[in-house]
Amino acid sequence: MIFLTEKDIDQAVELFKKGEIIAFPTETVFGLGVLSTKKEYFDELVRVKQRDPNKPFTLMISSLTQVENILDVSIVAKKILDKFSPGPLTVILKAKENIPSYLDLGTGFVGIRIPDSKFILSVLEKLNKPLLVPSANPANLEPAKNDVEAYNYFKDEISAIVKGNSTSNIPSTVIKIDGENVTMLREGSLKLEAILEAIK
Repeated sequence: MIFLTEKDIDQAVELFKKGEIIAFPTETVFGLGVLSTKKEYFDELVRVKQRDPNKPFTLMISSLTQVENILDVSIVAKKILDKFSPGPLTVILKAKENIPSYLDLGTGFVGIRIPDSKFILSVLEKLNKPLLVPSANPANLEPAKNDVEAYNYFKDEISAIVKGNSTSNIPSTVIKIDGENVTMLREGSLKLEAILEAIK
């Protein structure tokens, strides 16, 4: 396990390309990321997080073009994402039929988030592929808020930790968009009223 700084963008990109897991700060809580391109990477993230393998992970992206081939990005979804992303918002969208099964796990939906964090956005742009990113904590424990807490949780179970602190320490707001229907699944700092106001 190595410690990186937010200047080590290229090193983080190379680790992600090899399928390694990295913990890093965001504007919500600390995230735990791995490349989304192989089921074996998904399986390793499930193992490290000690998480129910039937629960899909959010895809962290730098732009909608990274997921338009696998998700149905409706006009409503685009409006909301244009207004509130990058930021503390996870939007669950309908999956297309060609989606790899480990991404939607039979639910027909996948969450996406564009983070408001210069470091991980730069990494995502260089990778040009989504990352699977849950919060950095073993299942049923509080999300890590800094590199020390992330280290105490995972130690040598992951390849690297980016030094720093998460900003708000409030998990992202989660909404589900099905057609034109918007449903709040978890309220964070962003409220449903503000989201609905944006699509009037």
